[in-house]
Amino acid sequence: MVFKKEDFKKVLLSKPKLIIGKNGITDEFVAHLNTLFKKNKIIKVKALKSITKETPLKELGKEISQRTQSHLIDMRGRSLILSKHAS
Repeated sequence: MVFKKEDFKKVLLSKPKLIIGKNGITDEFVAHLNTLFKKNKIIKVKALKSITKETPLKELGKEISQRTQSHLIDMRGRSLILSKHAS
């Protein structure tokens, strides 16, 4: 299942569904993200400034995509856009 360009734009302009806090990527975070993937094709995740000082956003995105078996579609600012299916 491939998402449409309109779906991507809608998610890009919406508020994030999940925020990475100072604790980083925990097991609870991954479990919640997997739950959200059951309802949504594409999810926007935002990282707080405090976590991006410790770990670069690119590394956070790679770790999230590996732990959730998802695809990192886009990174803008401190936001990540992830999809369970390849674009």
